Amino acid sequence: MRMPIADEPAVPPPTGGRPFRRRTVRIAPGEARPYRPADWHDCLVVVESGEVLLELDSGARHTCRAGDILWLAGLPVRRLVNPGSVPVVIRTVRRR
Repeated sequence: MRMPIADEPAVPPPTGGRPFRRRTVRIAPGEARPYRPADWHDCLVVVESGEVLLELDSGARHTCRAGDILWLAGLPVRRLVNPGSVPVVIRTVRRR
């Protein structure tokens, strides 16, 4: 079962500049999400819960855990995988 991406309302910055857009990405246990560069462009990424396995184009793998902060833009990621038994929750923040 593929879990949805939820767009949230824009958050205005405290100084009146450009607002930020937040998203929540959930990946169900045992599921994978293909990496689409546009989904992660200009995003600060925080793993809120669970563990996500980043599979790279080279075949290498890297595990990210709750609390890890990532920048995925420009990386050769093929897909994001949840190898665990609980959903992975990832929060992204980007400039609007």
